[in-house]
Amino acid sequence: MLKEKPRTTGDLCAQFPDVTRFAIMKHLEVLVTAGLVVLRRQGRERWNHINVVPLQEAHERWVSQYQQAWASSLLTLRRTVESESRAERLAMDQMTIEQEIVIGGAPDTVYKALTENIGAWWSHSFSDAPKHITLEPFPGGRFFEEFEGGGGLYATVTYAEPGKELRMLGPMGMSGAVAGYVEYRLEAEGKDTRLKLSHRVVGEVTDERKSLYTTGWNALLTQRLKPFVENGERYR
Repeated sequence: MLKEKPRTTGDLCAQFPDVTRFAIMKHLEVLVTAGLVVLRRQGRERWNHINVVPLQEAHERWVSQYQQAWASSLLTLRRTVESESRAERLAMDQMTIEQEIVIGGAPDTVYKALTENIGAWWSHSFSDAPKHITLEPFPGGRFFEEFEGGGGLYATVTYAEPGKELRMLGPMGMSGAVAGYVEYRLEAEGKDTRLKLSHRVVGEVTDERKSLYTTGWNALLTQRLKPFVENGERYR
């Protein structure tokens, strides 16, 4: 159910009338402890979000690259056939992505990678040959890309607290009529940092876009930002 969309604890309980609320909350507690579900409180409601980061890590650990390539090819073939059999529709919808990852490094180090060194690991680009990708870490600052003859704006910074939190408003590369909000929160865990990502969008959001952005954030955090902070692996 959480793979489809985030749900409140009350909504989850309502789907299982033969199971007590206490039992369901115990199950959720196990999933939260395992890192598979991220809990966010909004007022008196508890919203539960699937966290794809540990699922991706398990997938990479147990599935070989050879098998993954074939599986990806088959899924692409299925999507192509299915998309040809129906017209794509744009509708007003919303998207909420909540992901968490533990990165080896102090919060200040991770924050610096998110802001000062973002061009070293950020993989999305408006152009095939981007010159610079820059994030100005102060209120009103731009998160933007420069390319030959032009550029593109990902978002505008609305709040910046070094080593703790960064908030931005903008489409984050998504085309069409959309309004987006991105938040990074950093919490120290011993010598490591727990990075909490929230990305919310309202507008012309298709199921395909939801899937692409969920997968995209997961790849950015696990395959690019984390290795960059821990091993200094630059990608640009």
